[in-house]
Amino acid sequence: MTSPQNKAPKYMEQFACIGSACEDTCCAWWGISIDKHTYTKYQSIASTQLRRKLKQNLSVKPQGSVQDYAEMKLNPNTGDCAMLDQGMCSIQLELGESYLSQTCRTYPRVINQAGNALEMTAQLSCPEAARLVLLDQQAMEFVDVDLAQIGSVTYKHKAATTLDQNRREFYFPEIREMMMEIMKYREFSLSHRLILLGVFCDNVNLLMDEKKYKELPHFCVQFREEVSHNDELRSYDVYPLDTIFQLQYLNNYLMDILDDTIWNARYRECIQDYKQGMTRNGSSLEAIAGTYNYSYEHYFKPFMDQHAHVLENFILNHLYSRMLAEMHVNIPVFDSYQMLVADFAMIKLHLIGIAAHHQQLTAELTVKLIQSYTKNYEHAALFLKNILDDFKKQGYHTLGYMSLLIKND
Repeated sequence: MTSPQNKAPKYMEQFACIGSACEDTCCAWWGISIDKHTYTKYQSIASTQLRRKLKQNLSVKPQGSVQDYAEMKLNPNTGDCAMLDQGMCSIQLELGESYLSQTCRTYPRVINQAGNALEMTAQLSCPEAARLVLLDQQAMEFVDVDLAQIGSVTYKHKAATTLDQNRREFYFPEIREMMMEIMKYREFSLSHRLILLGVFCDNVNLLMDEKKYKELPHFCVQFREEVSHNDELRSYDVYPLDTIFQLQYLNNYLMDILDDTIWNARYRECIQDYKQGMTRNGSSLEAIAGTYNYSYEHYFKPFMDQHAHVLENFILNHLYSRMLAEMHVNIPVFDSYQMLVADFAMIKLHLIGIAAHHQQLTAELTVKLIQSYTKNYEHAALFLKNILDDFKKQGYHTLGYMSLLIKND
């Protein structure tokens, strides 16, 4: 029976692995964790050949835990899992899904525990999940789900709840709900909404720092009213704009880290398109800036005006899957916001350059970039933290500078 406490965005009802038809592989260059229960099962399987292959390619971790007991070796040339056979998992082919480790059986699903409730989303590093999240206008409507369908799972994050109104944790769900509500204020452009989200997060941070937790519900009500009536909040022109700063900062940061961080083949293709697009009219700052602004106006903006749900869904999926967990591990709300802006701005930068190369922006190009960008960086835990640290080092960790990264018009 479906529990009303188990929630997921609507796209999860449609998700199913497409196997060998997938453009990418789950199993390349990622650490593949094997839980102890699955490891033990592998020691007694009937197939001598498969058991021998598993023994050769499994390595027990000296300091491993029950959930992270061993890891699968990867092909040093391709990065593929040693158990892949023509793009398909030989374990699943011979023994069925029940013999997959919890990591492999669950991916790309992310299951978080929030008190007694379970919440499921998907990582956009999976091409099929990325398509479902980004291209369906109703993808981020919420439904009840039966998590029993995927068997026992490991929660990526556990967030305790409390009935004690003196504790900040009591207010976390309401804060996240308000953040998602702001991103659905569709009378404003997506960029305007993202800046409004920053205003909200900045003020929540202040109340949290001053331990004024009980004032948070009133502030949510007040902010909702302010957005409806406050001319300054409602005026997009109030917020600063500097596309040269945006281009220089983001492009320079990206170029500085690429050699050490790029590993996904599809993302490498996107980067090649990006570089060619940005320099198609010359490599001087003036030429690149002209290309950047032209591509935004003629390719990026028209596409996003027609498909406004694409980046909105990206942001909503991010907020729903990460915000409770980040608040519970004491990441300040405004820091979480800045990391979201970094992701948004980097994706926008890539897409503008790619569109300049192709002289158009399409759903296929957008999904490919977001999926491969996510895959390349999502499991590099320090990627967004390093950008946040650079914001702080450069003195850019303010709402004004976030506006400079968000706005293009």
